[in-house]
Amino acid sequence: MKTGARILVIDDNAEARELLKDILEEKGYSILEAENGEQALEVMSKSLVHMAIVDLDMPRMNGIEFSKHAKSKNPLFPIIMVTAYSQFYSPAEILASGVDAFLQKPIDLARLLKAIEKL
Repeated sequence: MKTGARILVIDDNAEARELLKDILEEKGYSILEAENGEQALEVMSKSLVHMAIVDLDMPRMNGIEFSKHAKSKNPLFPIIMVTAYSQFYSPAEILASGVDAFLQKPIDLARLLKAIEKL
């Protein structure tokens, strides 16, 4: 993803969203935020978004549900999923949602930036 791209950060934890926003804006990306998958779909209906970084475990619509919905609308839409709770979901279930990359929390920022640049 090129610098200046719009990235939607989806996480029910406001501190996690703010941290990613600060880091990614410092790297030249434009950041939009959502608290859950439902809110993220609403943001995407109103704004051009080039990529999403989505938490797996959220209320109302989790990361897997969001990813399936977003990919059904645009199979090429890049999604990076992050979670601290991967033991509750199988890797096959996570990958079946269509995500392009999967990272454990706490997020290794170098790996995250490399994944963003690749997509």
